Amino acid sequence: MQNSSLATISAALPTHSIQSIASHFGASETTILDGLQSSVASVANGLAQKSGDQGFVSQVLKLASATPENAISSALSNGSLTTPASTFLTGGSQFLSTIFGGRLSAITEALGSKTGLRTSAASTLLAIGAQTVLGFIGSKVRDGSVSLTNLPSFLTRESDALKGLLPEGFHRQPVPVSTHKVDVNPVIAQSVRDEERRSILPWLLGLLVLALLLGFWWNRSHQPIVATQPETTVPAVSAPVPATITSSTGADLGTLVDATLPDSTTLHIPERGVEGKLLAFIKDPARSPDKTSWFDFDRLLFDTGSDTLQPQSADQLNNIAAILKAYPAVHLTIGGYTDNTGDAAQNLKLSQDRANSVVNQLETMGIDRTRLVAKGYGEDHPVADNSTADGRALNRRISMLVTAK
Repeated sequence: MQNSSLATISAALPTHSIQSIASHFGASETTILDGLQSSVASVANGLAQKSGDQGFVSQVLKLASATPENAISSALSNGSLTTPASTFLTGGSQFLSTIFGGRLSAITEALGSKTGLRTSAASTLLAIGAQTVLGFIGSKVRDGSVSLTNLPSFLTRESDALKGLLPEGFHRQPVPVSTHKVDVNPVIAQSVRDEERRSILPWLLGLLVLALLLGFWWNRSHQPIVATQPETTVPAVSAPVPATITSSTGADLGTLVDATLPDSTTLHIPERGVEGKLLAFIKDPARSPDKTSWFDFDRLLFDTGSDTLQPQSADQLNNIAAILKAYPAVHLTIGGYTDNTGDAAQNLKLSQDRANSVVNQLETMGIDRTRLVAKGYGEDHPVADNSTADGRALNRRISMLVTAK
């Protein structure tokens, strides 16, 4: 395996941090470290596969340059690493969506299968890995060793050095490589591993890489910050690449647009996302609450067969909470639905539990519970053909009905 420049970092991750994450997910420290190193390798590999697109690379460079040097240490100290709705994890999740698009769920499952962790835990580790890689690239930009010109070769070199750490089956979910500029979100699975390379050396190096990476920020955050001038180290980009967002089912929701609410809050929402549709209904005086105008959430993800929301769901829930705060007269019914796979009674319970989870999350975000009703409908009211995989995916949904405005 090639040497990775990541291995030159001389700090170490505090043991208590790994212990805290392991305790939160009920896993061993070895499992968490294994998951983190695989997460870093996955992100590096995904970036390398898209490094031939100059527009994408320029956006990665800009995003990495804007990532705070103390991002990891701050997340360690304030508990953000185990808080799904934290800016740290939602930002990492959105960056992952930019890299992998609709394949993110399969890659998350591959990591979960490799480590034995639940999907929510695997998703969290991937988000940490994304922020780790961004921060490391940012540090290289600031010290002048990485620029727009050499970032592609840097990504390729790092990916090759870490490919022995990828989750098994990663390359069966390849990252699409375009021949033209790819839209990138500036916010924030499976391939067979080559058994002949599964020696103790790659594992130990990967373990060291991850530990050293995160520890780098821990130490840097306790040192005086020296003013830098990113403009002198980061080449100017002639034209920014517009951001796009992908739905939980892989649909293109369009570019990010600004939406200013009556309380002066400005949201950055997908132009074809459910937030805009809900706002249009609320603001239109000609449209009154009825029993048929349901709006489907398009960026919510749950663990398979569970009512546990995955971290990347927090961004859309935060947007809906902000809308409800800006329009205090609005009341919602949150409906949960499943496909027709399995036992109907269990599906009905799961749909109710998932609707309850969404309502509970909105309540923790400051929305009065009296404005929200959770209702599970199970297999009833399908919106697509349950005989196809795509149809079943569309039928597994959470929807909103405005009951007062």
